[in-house]
Amino acid sequence: MAWDQEPEVRSPVGRPMAEQMAEGPRRQALNGFDPVYRDIVDYIVRCTHRIWEEKDVGLCRTHYGADCELHTLAGPAVGMEVVTQNTVGALAAYADRVVLAEDVIWSEDAPGEYHSSHRIMSRSTHFGDEPLIGAASMRGTGATTIADCKVVANRIVEEWLVRDNARALWQVGADPRTIAEAAAAADRDGDQARHGWRARAIAAVRDEPSVAVAEGHPAAAPAAMLRRAFADDLYGEAAAALSPAVEVRWPSNRRGFGRGYWIGCAMQLSAMLHERAFRLDHVAARPLPHGDIAVALRWSLAGFHRGLGPWGQPSGRELLLMAVSHYRLRGGAIVEDVTVFDEVAAMRQAAGGLGA
Repeated sequence: MAWDQEPEVRSPVGRPMAEQMAEGPRRQALNGFDPVYRDIVDYIVRCTHRIWEEKDVGLCRTHYGADCELHTLAGPAVGMEVVTQNTVGALAAYADRVVLAEDVIWSEDAPGEYHSSHRIMSRSTHFGDEPLIGAASMRGTGATTIADCKVVANRIVEEWLVRDNARALWQVGADPRTIAEAAAAADRDGDQARHGWRARAIAAVRDEPSVAVAEGHPAAAPAAMLRRAFADDLYGEAAAALSPAVEVRWPSNRRGFGRGYWIGCAMQLSAMLHERAFRLDHVAARPLPHGDIAVALRWSLAGFHRGLGPWGQPSGRELLLMAVSHYRLRGGAIVEDVTVFDEVAAMRQAAGGLGA
């Protein structure tokens, strides 16, 4: 399906929550989906609201596949019961969590198989004790999360989750480096075969090709920008895709404007990770109000930690990064870049965690 078909399926951008939550007739054929959902964007926003804000956590059992696969840099997980219990645990520690949809960028990759990239700003209070963080701090916290989901017939069958965990930890008074080192120490205990997924994922980044981007697709320019930066070290050429006044939002409070700021963010990763391999994993695009276009890219980066930077002294270890970038295009130029990855997971690997 072409990226701009079904324009009646609208982004959350610029729409009040009351409008988003209004019930009504279907705007899109959704075979096998519950009648309450009007289109794929409504499915993602509404079921998230029902589970996290209305606290009907048991809906995870009807909205995730029995053998759904979940991918994070803390390790893979399988099954809707894992999702259900993880949600209960998160709400026990952050009971007032509110999840605000900033955008849902979707594609129909095969008939009836939808892929959504859901950018969320969550706000909550640290009400409950946690194993690594410790006692409840009673501090407010907020962080950006992007959940990429493959959805078939009302069920999420695969999910890739990235979250700005370092920013969330700082806000509750925890030190991300200390948390990462504690997690790494726990990783070194027990059967190391449980961490084999990381080596396989790194090998896939190095050996498997990127997804193809059709000529003329809005994702082509952002995808080429990332390749020029991380594969070719051509940062100036890469930044030509950006508006001179681009707004940049990257993890751990990297907030700035302009091509130079974006180059600084990208080069910070490149300086730490040597012998890099870059792979583009998924692309999607959707129309936005006033002629803008939203693009979602999920990408992976592998490299050897041999340079100084925010992840500590160079460890020499090969690290894996999974990221999702949301771009707003206007007149062919990128005017906004929101990129999310988990720096705590990177520091955990640098500290010797998650296997050889």
